[in-house]
Amino acid sequence: MVYIFYVDGYEDTEMIAPLDMLNRAGIPVTRVGVTGKTITSKLGLKVEADIMPEQMDLSDCEMIFLPGGPGTENYYGKPVIDEALAYCTAHDCYIAAICAAPSVLANKGVLDGRKAVCHYSVADNMPGAQVCGGLVCVDGKIITGCGAAASIELGLTMVELLRGSEAADRVRHGIGYEG
Repeated sequence: MVYIFYVDGYEDTEMIAPLDMLNRAGIPVTRVGVTGKTITSKLGLKVEADIMPEQMDLSDCEMIFLPGGPGTENYYGKPVIDEALAYCTAHDCYIAAICAAPSVLANKGVLDGRKAVCHYSVADNMPGAQVCGGLVCVDGKIITGCGAAASIELGLTMVELLRGSEAADRVRHGIGYEG
């Protein structure tokens, strides 16, 4: 199970493209409404979360994913984020974040001594991380993407890590993405 954390102001592409890649690979996904049951994206789209944080059961968690965008600040001060990061760290689950959201991981100590990519606007807010270039970076069980342009590649990387390169190749071919 992949838990995607939704906050008001998330970047639409950064949530939709990875969600689509995971769905195409048949990977179960649950959308968690961190800031409410109905979440409003950066573009004003209203999305219903599958569950609220108190309904989450991480015992089936393979990965958590934090989409970025201007709503990234809404991850701070939310106990569910701290709980999920602690669980994934203790149970060797994957943690993925894109755009500005890797800064949340960095500020929580998850990226200490690890390589990561992020949106250039938060590169100075990545304490402990070794910020590098590229679209997507994998360092152990941590996957980061630099922004909206990396959304498909991040989603395919998530599929590959969870289900293998053949599954990722099937999805890649299915969407006509040979990049």
